[in-house]
Amino acid sequence: MGEGGCDSLERVGNIPPLDYWIFSTPHAEGPMDLSSIFGANGSLILDLGAGEGSFIIDYAIKNPQACLFAIEKKISRVRKIASKARRLNLKNLRVIHCCWEQFLLRHCMPSSIDEIHILFPDPWPKRRHHKRRSIKAPVVQAIADVLKPNGICRLLTDNREYFVWSEKLFHLSGYFEEKPLALPSEYPESLFQKRFKERGILCYQALWIKKTAL
Repeated sequence: MGEGGCDSLERVGNIPPLDYWIFSTPHAEGPMDLSSIFGANGSLILDLGAGEGSFIIDYAIKNPQACLFAIEKKISRVRKIASKARRLNLKNLRVIHCCWEQFLLRHCMPSSIDEIHILFPDPWPKRRHHKRRSIKAPVVQAIADVLKPNGICRLLTDNREYFVWSEKLFHLSGYFEEKPLALPSEYPESLFQKRFKERGILCYQALWIKKTAL
C-alpha cells in the first residue's frame, strides 16, 4: 500500500552490502540508469509504494524478460519483498529503499520507464490533509517525464474521491490518454485488492497512456 509524504523514510540499518535484491538510494544525487543494474534491455517496470510486494512478485514471475523495481520507503517491507524474491530466485526484480515521490523526481532518467503501477496509495481523505497525497501535479509531471512515449501508468484505489482527484490531474496535465480498464484485469492482484474483494469493497482502476506527441 502506497504512502504519502517522504519525511518518514526509515534508515537502512544492517542490510548486507552485497545483497543482490536491495538498493538504498535516498541520499543519492541525480538519475539512475536502471537498465544498467540488470545489464539487460527488458521493459522497465516500477511498482511505486510496493507494500509487502504481492503484486510485484507475481508480476515478475509472469514477466521474466522484464526488469522490475519495487520502490518502498518502509525498511521492514523492503526486507520482506527481498526475502520473497530471494526464495524464488527472481533475478529480474530489485527493491529500492526510497520514498517513491522522491525517486521519481530525483532518480529516474527521462523517457526511460515502460510501466508505472501505483496501488492503493494513502488517500488522506480529510481536506486539510490533501497536500500529503502522493498524487499531485508535480508528481504527475514527473510521471510524464520518466515514461517513454506510449508508456503506461496504472492507478488502483478503493477511495472514489481520490480516484476522481487523480483522473482530473492526469487529464489536466495534457500528457496522457485514459484507457478504460475494468476489474478484474490481466494484472496480478495485490494483497489489499484481494482483501477488499473478499469484503465486497469496490475498487477503482485507471490506465493512462503517455501520448507520443502533444
